[in-house]
Amino acid sequence: MRKLYLTSTLVLTLLFSSISYAQDFSNKGKDFWVAYGYHQQMTNGGSGGSQDMRLYFAAEQAANVTVSIPGIGYSQNYAVPANTTIASNIIPKFTPQDARLLSESITPENKGIHVTSDKPIVAYAHIYNGSVSGATILFPTPTLGKEYFSVNYTNISNTGAANSWFYVVAADTGTTTVEIIPSAPTINHATGTPFTITLTQGQVFQLMGQQIAGANPVQWYDLTGSKIKSISANGSGCKRIAVFSGSGRISLTCNGSSSSSDNYMVQAFPKTAWGRRFLTVPSVSYNTANTITDTSAANIYRVCVSDPTTVVTINGTVTALPLINNFYYDIPASTWGVNNTGFNLIETDKPVVVAQYFPSRGACGNPAPPGSVDGDPEVIYLSPVEQNINKVLWNANAQANINQNKHYINILIPNGGTAISSFKLDNLDVLPTVFQVHPQAPAYSYARLKVASTPGGGANIGLAHIVSSDSGFNAIAYGYGNAESYGYNAGTNVKDLYQQIGVSTQYGIEASPSVCKGSPFRFKVSLPYLADSLYWDLSSLPAPTPPNVMVRYPPTAVDSTSIVNGKTIYWYSLPTPYTTNTVGLYPITITAYSPTAIGGCGTTQDID
Repeated sequence: MRKLYLTSTLVLTLLFSSISYAQDFSNKGKDFWVAYGYHQQMTNGGSGGSQDMRLYFAAEQAANVTVSIPGIGYSQNYAVPANTTIASNIIPKFTPQDARLLSESITPENKGIHVTSDKPIVAYAHIYNGSVSGATILFPTPTLGKEYFSVNYTNISNTGAANSWFYVVAADTGTTTVEIIPSAPTINHATGTPFTITLTQGQVFQLMGQQIAGANPVQWYDLTGSKIKSISANGSGCKRIAVFSGSGRISLTCNGSSSSSDNYMVQAFPKTAWGRRFLTVPSVSYNTANTITDTSAANIYRVCVSDPTTVVTINGTVTALPLINNFYYDIPASTWGVNNTGFNLIETDKPVVVAQYFPSRGACGNPAPPGSVDGDPEVIYLSPVEQNINKVLWNANAQANINQNKHYINILIPNGGTAISSFKLDNLDVLPTVFQVHPQAPAYSYARLKVASTPGGGANIGLAHIVSSDSGFNAIAYGYGNAESYGYNAGTNVKDLYQQIGVSTQYGIEASPSVCKGSPFRFKVSLPYLADSLYWDLSSLPAPTPPNVMVRYPPTAVDSTSIVNGKTIYWYSLPTPYTTNTVGLYPITITAYSPTAIGGCGTTQDID
């Protein structure tokens, strides 16, 4: 019998009284973890390196934000006005408060960066140096998972000390045991050889790909497919971790040559948030001037599978592309300037993750100087269509060398209902004629919107924007400058699609945990395995507080089943109904016992 832990925070929404709205996208939160990942310029520019790191905070409500690095005694407070974005001070990079991850870790490093806020915010991290910069959205701690894979790329560069990397941060209190299996040689670890590390909250461990001896141009091992997993140790449950992947500096070309290069950094999706259906929309051409045209940049896509038997269909045809290292398929660069390439429908029979790559300027057919001086490598992990959002606030990033006239957001949205007619940019209607039907998915449309920003440099960090619709959509935000780019998933759900806590009423399982004041309801939980018994810890609920209870569930006690990503999901309910007149956030902890669960660990999911 395995013991698993499933923890969730439930918001009780009481209708016809005081109302608390359910959170509608999960990149917005009050608690985040990140670190100062490796950048090639850490090896140059004297003490501290010439690169800098800042965090950006976007808030719809006025928020008080604290950035702390507990392991080095650093803390700063920030006030974020409503409907704006602000930047943190430069993250410290000098002794005795040096937060940088300078090399592959030998032992855990006390350098985790903790962001907390009294109101929900969207947070981003950015490491930049002149025209060598990369940015990522941050996922709130409640959305983090326990199993990840690193997704990198062939790490050719036009400079030295440009290793690919990934790092893991422990997010929970107590000790966290992490098993790592590198997919390629790192500086201190062999391919395919598992090892474990023990972290405490806020500790970080970084791995870096070895340089490939004799490679010309210079190259480092691609760490794509490395597995990072929190495991149970000493009788405790698995803990949440945050994983980030990146490169100190990389050229993205289509012919194995080196070209202009950038660092990049991306927060990884937990495996439980992978999906089976993705739609790609290429970025705007690098040489597009002040208006949007139909000209697309040449983009590359990588489809990563945890199970090599996964059937991958691209635009209706099972792919004939080679499966590389039993983990990924590379979709070759689309054709620059031809608008019907680079638009893909990717469907699979098991969950996958998809990455979108912007090549170096002049590479893969993209314009080169003097025709265009703008654009450079960037990496963005895409959201599956099922992990959509309906509102996001983001920053058109002006640091450090971005052209203020070249900031964009790609929107992918269903055609049905009022999704397009209700779509707004900065609270203004966007004309439906701006949207075009996706060439591979007639039920969806896309738009590539140009947005305003400010000149970069100094205190000019960019400009906040907001997009919204009454229906869910997917989005990526990006911008170009002279041999420069930034880009990130503009906002996403990071829901565990398999294990969730909800409520049921006389009308069935609620799509969001909403109940009427004074009406009875039952707590429900979904599990990807059959449970022997569940222990419900309800002690935090308002009066009348129900007792904590251990309930045994024979196989016939399953309320219902559903299929998610090809996996059978079992729904269980607490037998006793509950009634409350109080609105609030209440942590409901469930300990599940099962002889069939795989891996010995549950997941953590916030429904709030």
